[in-house]
Amino acid sequence: MKRTVSLLLACLMLLSVLSLSACQNGSGAEHGSISGYASSHSILNREIPTFTAAQNGDFTVLQFSDTHLICGTSKKDTKTLDAVRAQIEAAKPDLVVVSGDMIEGNNSKKSYNKQAALQTVGELFESLSQYWAYVPGNNDGECYGSSEDVAAYLSEYPHCILADDENTTGATHYSIDILSPDGQSVEHSLVFMDSLARDAANRYDFMKADQVEWLQKTLDAKKAADPDTRVSVFFHMNTPNFANAGKNGEPYREGYNPIPTDFYEGIDGNEAVDSVLTASGIVGLVSIGHIHPDTNYCSFYNGIYYHITRATGYAASKTPGCLRLTIHTGATEVRSMYEFTEIAFS
Repeated sequence: MKRTVSLLLACLMLLSVLSLSACQNGSGAEHGSISGYASSHSILNREIPTFTAAQNGDFTVLQFSDTHLICGTSKKDTKTLDAVRAQIEAAKPDLVVVSGDMIEGNNSKKSYNKQAALQTVGELFESLSQYWAYVPGNNDGECYGSSEDVAAYLSEYPHCILADDENTTGATHYSIDILSPDGQSVEHSLVFMDSLARDAANRYDFMKADQVEWLQKTLDAKKAADPDTRVSVFFHMNTPNFANAGKNGEPYREGYNPIPTDFYEGIDGNEAVDSVLTASGIVGLVSIGHIHPDTNYCSFYNGIYYHITRATGYAASKTPGCLRLTIHTGATEVRSMYEFTEIAFS
């Protein structure tokens, strides 16, 4: 009996590997493959716009994560995108952040169409004239085009903000500066990184040494320009300090769920990223998706807010939603710099 079960498990694992391999090789044009798009559409050192805070110093962000779209027009996809549109129209944010897993990964549904899903999203933001920043998640590059291909495809939409740094592992590495109301100085910066996907053993991967070096140089340059500046960082998958924030951090405020004390330890290897973020002295927020909690989580730990945004997609969660983030760029203390508002879709 044990041998039969073992053989069955081995067969299932082999089928899973073969299926994923087929996706990664870009087979199946009927599923909207964009494999190879990045080879002819470079986003290296792409120009990034700056933004200006409101007269009161505030800058508003809507963060969506884990929409897990399959084609852009399925019942759940349409419901998700209608909710995204409604929130943007209601909040009128200065910027939208999409923090990964916008597209479902290894999916065998006949209706799966990666290019169509990306096109639907791009056209949604263009119809609203809404600027949005994107970082990939672990699912975005699994099927019919890599994360690099996805980023290159999205870069064709004028309101999509993303770029990459040459010789750095991953698909996107860039920052956006927020200017003071008079436009004379940088008051705050938003930094975006690719937290990668899975390694050769199909385990969650960790950010590599060249990415850590890029982060260090980016933060050092901003600190050198203004030691009093503050930075918010966005990527998809968690680091060990999210677990540390759950165990030893302080809740953001009463009524907003803190990171649970039993939150899982994180992705081995991302300790190096945590070290850079903490040692910089200028990072005030690290915000991710990936976890699919039933509610947003936020805890304050070692001078930094660690925030986890619930899944936005109806295909990924029974309780989808997003984050409305207000950054008070003129605040001098991190604890008074951020206002987190959880939004649950009806």
